[in-house]
Amino acid sequence: MEAAGRRRQRVFFCTYPGVYSDIVLDELLRAEHIELAGVIVSTRLLRKGLNPVLGSVRQIQQSGLRYAVYLFIVTKFYAVLRFVFRRPTLRQRLIKANIPLLKTEDINEVAAVEFLRQQQADVLLSAHFNQLIKSPVLDIASLNCLNIHPSLLPAYKGVDPAFYAMLRREQQTGVTVHCLDAAFDSGDILEQQSVQVRWHDSLLSLNMKLFKLGAISAVEQIKRLAAGGEIIGEAQAGAGNYDSWPNPYDAKQFRRQRKYFRWKELLRFIRRPDSVD
Repeated sequence: MEAAGRRRQRVFFCTYPGVYSDIVLDELLRAEHIELAGVIVSTRLLRKGLNPVLGSVRQIQQSGLRYAVYLFIVTKFYAVLRFVFRRPTLRQRLIKANIPLLKTEDINEVAAVEFLRQQQADVLLSAHFNQLIKSPVLDIASLNCLNIHPSLLPAYKGVDPAFYAMLRREQQTGVTVHCLDAAFDSGDILEQQSVQVRWHDSLLSLNMKLFKLGAISAVEQIKRLAAGGEIIGEAQAGAGNYDSWPNPYDAKQFRRQRKYFRWKELLRFIRRPDSVD
């Protein structure tokens, strides 16, 4: 029986599939007070309307080959490696657990909003999600909308903050769990965790630590709701700074200072014995 006054929270997870989404998914599936009501997967590349081939070409033009390869490794090729090592895909994991899956290029479209309403979730949690969640979703009654952002907001809003923190030789960064509002990365802060940027960190390993901490923090916030509490945040202190996609020059400078990933980091994660399948 569930503890008195505690009800499992029905959570919707919004993400773009890859290493970082699996880190968050593991924590959600592991939490006793959470019932994963569904997963919304973004099919968007860069912007709405681009097919996979054109989107990939535009990504290379936007950020250079090095950064585009990194993105490919931690998303599409990661899925291939899971198949090679006989680990279940995201879709297989959800089918096994009888969890609904919706793929969409725009979460704010009528079909996606109706999908959310039908599932009657308590919480929407986004992480590693490349779409702006707008009022059609934010206005759903009784739906608490949260996001995991891998920086200490309001610093480093925008795309891949860990990349820019490492590029600018920051000694410390962190992760923020915050409420969603109508703009990117601007909602009230619920919890923050600091992380030291170590000399041996790659972009992959740093992001893995950030999303792991963020997932744990988000689960704790949801636990408060399960116990009958409320989620209350604090307004961000200042406007902070915003970075869009890296350009080829920044991507080249980054590679002179740091590694994007190490194969052993990726393979160790895929082979981990404690994943929730």
